[in-house]
Amino acid sequence: MKRKIIYALLLLAAGAAAPSCSTDETTADGGTGYLTMNISTTRAGEGSGDASEYDPLEHLVVRIYNAEGGLLRKYTSRDLIPDALELLAGKYRVNVEAGEAVAASFTQRYYTGEESFDVTAGGTTPVEVRCTIQNTVAEVTFDPTVEANFGENFHVWVAAGTEVDESAAESGKLAALKYTADGTGYFTLPEGTDHLAWRFTGTHSTHGNIVKEGSVAAKAGTKYLFQFSYSKAVPGEIDCTVMSIKIEDPDEFDDTIVFTPDPQLEGVGFDVAMPQNYIPGKSGGISYKITTTYPIQVARFSVGGQSVNLLQGETPATGVTVVKEEEKALTVTLSDEYIAAFGGGEQTLSFHVEDNNSGTLDATPKLRIHGLVAVKTSDYDLWSNSVTLRALVVDPEVGSVRFGLREKDGSWNEIEGTPSGNNYYTATFAPEWSDATDPDRPADGGSYPAIYQQTEGTGIFAAHEYEYRADLGGTQQSGSFTTAAGDAIYNAGMEYWSTYTVKGGSLTSAEVPYPNEAASKTFWTSGNNKQTNALCTGQAIAGNNGSQCAALQPKATMGVFAAGNLFTGTFECGSGFSTTGYARFGVQYSYSARPRALRVHVNATVTQVTNAKGPLTTDDIDPARVYVCITNWTDRHSVESGLQYNESTFWDPAKASSLAEGAIIGYGSKTFTESTDGWVTLTLPIYWYDKTAAPAAGRYSLVISCSTSAYGDYTTGSTNNRLYVEDFEWVY
Repeated sequence: MKRKIIYALLLLAAGAAAPSCSTDETTADGGTGYLTMNISTTRAGEGSGDASEYDPLEHLVVRIYNAEGGLLRKYTSRDLIPDALELLAGKYRVNVEAGEAVAASFTQRYYTGEESFDVTAGGTTPVEVRCTIQNTVAEVTFDPTVEANFGENFHVWVAAGTEVDESAAESGKLAALKYTADGTGYFTLPEGTDHLAWRFTGTHSTHGNIVKEGSVAAKAGTKYLFQFSYSKAVPGEIDCTVMSIKIEDPDEFDDTIVFTPDPQLEGVGFDVAMPQNYIPGKSGGISYKITTTYPIQVARFSVGGQSVNLLQGETPATGVTVVKEEEKALTVTLSDEYIAAFGGGEQTLSFHVEDNNSGTLDATPKLRIHGLVAVKTSDYDLWSNSVTLRALVVDPEVGSVRFGLREKDGSWNEIEGTPSGNNYYTATFAPEWSDATDPDRPADGGSYPAIYQQTEGTGIFAAHEYEYRADLGGTQQSGSFTTAAGDAIYNAGMEYWSTYTVKGGSLTSAEVPYPNEAASKTFWTSGNNKQTNALCTGQAIAGNNGSQCAALQPKATMGVFAAGNLFTGTFECGSGFSTTGYARFGVQYSYSARPRALRVHVNATVTQVTNAKGPLTTDDIDPARVYVCITNWTDRHSVESGLQYNESTFWDPAKASSLAEGAIIGYGSKTFTESTDGWVTLTLPIYWYDKTAAPAAGRYSLVISCSTSAYGDYTTGSTNNRLYVEDFEWVY
């Protein structure tokens, strides 16, 4: 079957090729004409490898000669063929090579073709160059009797020459191909070689090793079919029939390339292929010219997300003018104001043109605009709280750049720009850090690890608007940007509630309230179980913002105290008659931005201890607590408590920067030693142990814990305490 691939390239327009030398065949008046060519290759059959995928036209050489044999042009690839070529009227010859002339291959093939033609003044000369295969082709087929008798224990070598040296063939010293199944190979016979040799080797289950070999006279441009079968007349032998076929059938034509005129784009006064430096206020606009051989049907231009139909009159957009010289030419001019509006940096202009003869153009010239570059999301990192400002300086009169940044209407921070290559200057604004003191931290005698906070007014944060500027040699340019909104906390308002069956034994397993929208969701949980199924419930409490909040209420069962609690993670109890609970802290959480604090709406009632066991007595106040921490844990941290407690599992993020599961990057905490005046909104600043680490993906990176009793894990606390929470949100 014939397959045709259209490849649109223009071979016309004066000045792109050297004129042919004057000859008797050239017209006296020096008239010119145009050339279009078809280049095609014959198909030699499918190869054993990926011959059907091999494109010989990826390895193309085209030469054009004048009547005297002088080489006018040589093109070594499709891409190098010029956009425009115009020839003087006269006689010419074109020579085409396609593919690769390798010694032996199942894929690589080699074709040549040549055609003479006349160019007439003012006319177009179509020339079809038929490229025929120059390889000697060896097709090997195996009769089913071969596989039936040898299984997979056979192969055939075909090699250039009169005999096959298998050792030389295996080492690559002999131009040879090994066939283990039907296939087609391609040979470029060495000079003086006019034979193809073959050698069959197989192991028969009865007759043992069988070898048969021979050779056949061979020449280029011919296919030789080697047909192997197991001999019926002489069992234990191999029959080989060889026939040759001259590859001339025009129906065998496969890859066809058609050269047709295409629209062209050129810069007015500059090389459009090169990025152009542009200085607003000094360059005065820029112009591009579109030319076609056939009338223009579609012409569009786009830059910076703006698209302009260039066929919509002389001024299709503000700052864009179009001069239509004829149906086959447009000049597009972009004004200085139009270009300056894009700010500094490199802009890609996109032109799309179609003519009415299926010719197309997609060109993307580049402008390098002098000035401050607009800040994009890729310029800042909201976890490191940094932003890099850039300016492109192509004006040789500008020798330095000074950048400034501030939160909207705040105080300016300024940094001298640093050259960063390719005419860019940059400055990175990052947060400064200072030692911090957490008033909620217990007295430590200097044993706790150091904590830090970002210095106010430095760095950038999510959900903020910033202004930036640059002084470019005395010229001020400015801009502004708003950072992304940051992250949300699931079920932050405590509006979603469902039930699930807590894992445990006969004393603890039951269906209990669950602070998520479905039992399959894992984010919030509590210590609710069969014996204490109301430690955390959804309730409407006077003054709460939503339809309900998380109501935390302690309970003492059989004299054992359990604090009301809510936390991120999972909870389960021991099996059988065990009453031990396992609170496993942490949920995987992806941060797009580093928070400065956690805000929560809370209502706390704090009273004296009613059930004393552990570090407190009934003379003490039972403090409630809310804390948050950002971790890099390989697993959830599990706290064990019940009728007995396991103090070795207890933890406090304000006292330690790591646990066995990994690092605690930062934390925030609020301990309530007295009741709140109803509902209050609290902000828990986050203190950082590690100023540079970011939570790793897929790890247990967020812990939020709320408890009516800060020491409840010791089964110590007050049954009179209450804690209501809702509306958890990050502060940036």
